[in-house]
Amino acid sequence: MPTVSIITPLYNKVGYIIDTIRSVLSQSYSDWEMLIVDNGSTDGSWKKAQQIQDDRIRLLQSPNQGPGAARNYGLIQARGEWIQFLDADDLLEPDHLENQLATAQQNPDAEIIAGWWQEFTDENPTVRTLKYPAGIGQPAHVLRDAAIAFAPWTVHAALVRRSALSPDFYWPEQLDQYLGEDIAFWFRLIGKCTVAYGESKGALYRTQTFQCRNQCFNPEKWFQGVHAALEWNLHYLASKDQQYTPTQSENLMRVYSGLYLLARAKNSTEIQSQALAKASQWLESYFQVADRAKVSMLVRRFLGLKLFLNFANSYREG
Repeated sequence: MPTVSIITPLYNKVGYIIDTIRSVLSQSYSDWEMLIVDNGSTDGSWKKAQQIQDDRIRLLQSPNQGPGAARNYGLIQARGEWIQFLDADDLLEPDHLENQLATAQQNPDAEIIAGWWQEFTDENPTVRTLKYPAGIGQPAHVLRDAAIAFAPWTVHAALVRRSALSPDFYWPEQLDQYLGEDIAFWFRLIGKCTVAYGESKGALYRTQTFQCRNQCFNPEKWFQGVHAALEWNLHYLASKDQQYTPTQSENLMRVYSGLYLLARAKNSTEIQSQALAKASQWLESYFQVADRAKVSMLVRRFLGLKLFLNFANSYREG
């Protein structure tokens, strides 16, 4: 059995899938299998993927469409001890798996190995921005509090132990129609898994591609997706009879505040109104659960969130 199962959902990535496969073939650690799960591609991606022959590559076709459904179908078929998710337009540097598994060996109780990642665009592939995973160097509750509102890392910056991924912790296929489904996936896992942080910076995340699901410049789609994921997380908390913490309330306020500013920049008045209402709701929720309020939150409440956000945004732009 392979040590690592790499699961790649494939949907209309004909211009990228070969490079993604080659980045896996270039790994210095060779005990892996790659499951490429076609998700109804119509642009020739499926035929393109078949051009590279390697016994470690398995080509599958998902019975259900959507990225979560494709990843889950890959999970059912996976044989590895560890799971590496990798989207069909992203890349791994040659030492990525080796470095992540070295961290796993040093932390035998860990169920998630989180690393750094580098973001780049097609227009400037050599210009990369290094990003770090949430919670690194901090107590575990910091990560949990952040993950309720924000994806803690890009999807291929983390290895997950296969035994941690029971069907109750598969990708939420109900969110496949939205953006931001990874917010819901990681939040549930982080709530039960031990996380270790590695030094790998070998996850390369391509942004702003054609048909990219992470359409962060579209306020309507981004609000719908993030809101759906956050509601999913809150429902999960309630199912566990857990109350949100003050910091979770603050982070929920912050993510809706960011959506308000995005909608404001794009002149989307309806989303501005919805996002501001949710941000204001979570601001008030913060004061209901916080024993001692932060000064920054008191200022928001005193000024009113809309005035505070508009002033802070104008200051940053100036």
